[in-house]
Amino acid sequence: MNMHVATNTPAGRLTILAALLAGLSTSAFAASPDLVISQIFTGGASGGSAYNRDFIELFNRGSVTVALKGKSLQYAAADKTWSGANALPDVVVQPGQYFLVAGNVQAAGGADIGTPIDHNWAMSLQATSAKVALANQTALMTAATEAAATIDMVGYGPSATQYETARAPTPSVTTALQRAGNGCTDTDNNSTDFAVVNPAPIPRNSKTAFNVCSGGGTDPGPQPQAIVTSCPASLQAEQGVGTSAALSARDSDSIVNSIAIESGAVPGIRLENVVLAGSAGADATATLRVDASVAAGNYPIKIAFGNNDTQSASCTVAVRVAGQLTIPQIQGPDAKTAYNNSVQTTQGVVTAIVGSGFFLQDPSGDGNPATSDGIFVFGSSAGVAAGDLVRITGTVTEYTPTGATRSYTEFKDLTAVNKVGTGTVALTNVDMPTDLARFEGMLVRFTTPLTVNGNAYLGERGELTLSVGRREIPTNRYVPGSPEARALAAANAANIVVLDDGIFTTPATIPYLFADGTVRSGDTVDDLTGVLDFGAMGGGGAAFKLQPTETPRFSRTNERLPAPIVASGNVRVASANVLNFFTTFTNGNDAWGRTGQGCKIGSTTNKSNCRGADNMDEFVRQRDKIVRSLQAVNADVVGLMEIQNNDDIAVSYLVEQLNAVVGAGTYAVVPKPAATGTDAIRVAMIYKPKSVSLVGGALSDGDSVNNRPPIAQTFKAANGGKFSLVVNHLKSKGGCGGANGANADSGDGQGCWNGDRVEQATRLRDYFLPQVKAAANDSDVLIVGDMNAYGMEDPIRLLNAAGYENQIERFVRPGGTPYSYVFGGESGYLDHALASTSLAAQVAGVTEWHNNADEPEAIDYNIETSGQDPYQANPYRASDHDPVVVSLNLAPTFADVTASTTITRTAPVMNRLTGKYSATVKITNTSGAALTGPLHLVLQGLTAGVTLDGQSGDRNGSPYLTLPSATLAPGASVSVTTTFTNPSRLGIGYTPALFSGTF
Repeated sequence: MNMHVATNTPAGRLTILAALLAGLSTSAFAASPDLVISQIFTGGASGGSAYNRDFIELFNRGSVTVALKGKSLQYAAADKTWSGANALPDVVVQPGQYFLVAGNVQAAGGADIGTPIDHNWAMSLQATSAKVALANQTALMTAATEAAATIDMVGYGPSATQYETARAPTPSVTTALQRAGNGCTDTDNNSTDFAVVNPAPIPRNSKTAFNVCSGGGTDPGPQPQAIVTSCPASLQAEQGVGTSAALSARDSDSIVNSIAIESGAVPGIRLENVVLAGSAGADATATLRVDASVAAGNYPIKIAFGNNDTQSASCTVAVRVAGQLTIPQIQGPDAKTAYNNSVQTTQGVVTAIVGSGFFLQDPSGDGNPATSDGIFVFGSSAGVAAGDLVRITGTVTEYTPTGATRSYTEFKDLTAVNKVGTGTVALTNVDMPTDLARFEGMLVRFTTPLTVNGNAYLGERGELTLSVGRREIPTNRYVPGSPEARALAAANAANIVVLDDGIFTTPATIPYLFADGTVRSGDTVDDLTGVLDFGAMGGGGAAFKLQPTETPRFSRTNERLPAPIVASGNVRVASANVLNFFTTFTNGNDAWGRTGQGCKIGSTTNKSNCRGADNMDEFVRQRDKIVRSLQAVNADVVGLMEIQNNDDIAVSYLVEQLNAVVGAGTYAVVPKPAATGTDAIRVAMIYKPKSVSLVGGALSDGDSVNNRPPIAQTFKAANGGKFSLVVNHLKSKGGCGGANGANADSGDGQGCWNGDRVEQATRLRDYFLPQVKAAANDSDVLIVGDMNAYGMEDPIRLLNAAGYENQIERFVRPGGTPYSYVFGGESGYLDHALASTSLAAQVAGVTEWHNNADEPEAIDYNIETSGQDPYQANPYRASDHDPVVVSLNLAPTFADVTASTTITRTAPVMNRLTGKYSATVKITNTSGAALTGPLHLVLQGLTAGVTLDGQSGDRNGSPYLTLPSATLAPGASVSVTTTFTNPSRLGIGYTPALFSGTF
């Protein structure tokens, strides 16, 4: 919210924050120190009000005359920008003189304020809190101009965000705000300069006795009053028909004795029925006549009025004569119509009616492919129906939607709509991609099957982004800024049309959903038929939009997979963004029902720091989707992004809920490392203890460049193979405020904060990854996570160059466009799998499970306040990122070589002195090759209650002895003695096995 608050400065002119921000001193206000607002009444439109109209009273508190010409009164709601301005007349206000500006009479109001009224403005002031300013310009003030333009300002009531030093008191419908000293007091403090007067007094005007302030001038006596004109701002006519308008003027103290066209006259436009005033205060009247013979066009006609005191005044009437043109003539071959801002008449067949108007098309056209035969008519569609042949008269305009780089020719401000028959319009076939501008407003059919590329605003706006095929983000495939990347960006820009729903408001029922409750990016629509609109689209910018006239026919060409499909291996690793999974909610409650909770960012803990679910209801919906997603992924190790940074509380809760579905003890939390960062979210890991075991503790890099530090953990598989997983979440592309230098958006497609991401990737390469390898004593490293960089962007190529191979390009790209994220109707992968050279040879396969990115936001866990709720407790749209699944086939560190040997053993014999049992085991290499060690004799299934003395270790519950010889030559034998503790004197049994390698 923009706060323009006055400073507590001593006497001087108005000082507001906008001026301070612009570096302006108080002397920068180009304003008279004499003219002020002396009284305001704001209740004129309210029931029970004292008077029947609002008014603003001005006063000259100085010693010299002040001319009102070039000045204006301006109005704004309490916390809004300036929304209304009214130019003051060419009048001079004497020292001590008042000047009354009154609004229109309101039916709900009270008593009349009497006469004279010096100037009329159709104002409607908010009764209890708003802002009024006296400005030295007639144009509406903006944030850029208000500091220099403001002469005087009154911000009243509790909500006003602009005022002099402090807000004026709150008025009511029966009270007025009046400046102290009958207008003479001005300390630049609205709070002390104004008081509420109850009841509201009758306003003062130019005829009120002068009130010359101390040090001011003397009463100059009665002053000449201005001529007050009454003219329409515009007059519309249709060629061949003609029209007229009434004009008048009066002067309260003189006789208006002349009326004439001063400029702009053309044959056929003239004054008729001129009746001059017979006395002071009487009306002089005339008729402005526009003949049927006047050619189509715009004619600004200036009418001058004079009086017997040699005063003059004028008004300008914008005469617009509409000619009848065909729609193709109005559209023309150029980017903009040649008839912009002119009144025209045309006719055509109504092809469609939408929420803000209707579409009209010439049924014959002009045969020119460069000109459109259709046009949009903005306004009411009352009385017309599809198939009507209608003739309309209105203003042709070029409408530029918010965020658009081009305009759209349309009609507005209709003065005539006449049905002249019925008609039909043939469909125009369109083959995408093509320049759609030449079809704007026309009834078209897309002959090319179109693919859904974006559905983010389906629930909010009823929109789907369509293209031929899937549009890939250029930097996902090509080096940023390269000719290839720029060419793909241009091709993408030309390959888009938005399917809308024709209502232009949030739909009560979400359109285009399939029977299973979704429409996915990658689904297709055939023979799409409707009228081609142009307008703003969800997410910003503008595009050509198809308003359908026939129900779109979709096909499910991008099936939902119930689970990811990936080549088999011995360890499955996944990367999963859990979309701000917080156990503390934005309402201050948490998953255990506690209230008054908060989330931590840096050193602050507050509920406003929380993300994700707003309340328990949303949380349960979010949790259930994430649990079902992780269940389907079924990975042995999962790296998580966007989970609450509250020690291991949130991740432990998630594991508990996951285990409740897949089985107790299936997953466990990798205990957090020392540093988890200063952000509200962090990265974490979970794993299956029955599949892998932890080697050492987790590591992280808490360097200041990482507000979400990467974490690493080394795991050992059942076959002894080890690898280290490094989970990352680099700096986001969004939120460009403060981005400069290398972090500014350079326009190469990498967005903002690329400098930070490169620095984070550099730190990862040069510091953290070497640390991880050294701690594990192993070079097998897998880098996963949301890198916030697409496949060919700088941070990824930096790591590729360091020897970390892109497994998504290796395994996914050959089968189609790799993507884990859809943004702006384009697809790419922000979620990566990079393997060190030694590990890359052990990667069996990689896949992206598209359960999230292709799904509409409307089906996620959020509970909207209006419209349809399509939520289902399934794994789809559990996040906005897709999981990446990596299948590892880790090389074993040992092998069972029992089959290459014969193993004999003697019966155990008890030593009566020690009570121990001992036996000899002889192992002979019966193969033709040496057995390389270390070699281990494993006693599998050793009788319970019997223990092996001096065992070298334990493998899966079986003790083993490491043989003294590292190798066993072909035909060679080795004997070892086994000694057992057997207090119950049980029969000793086991199955011997020989392994080579390390466990």
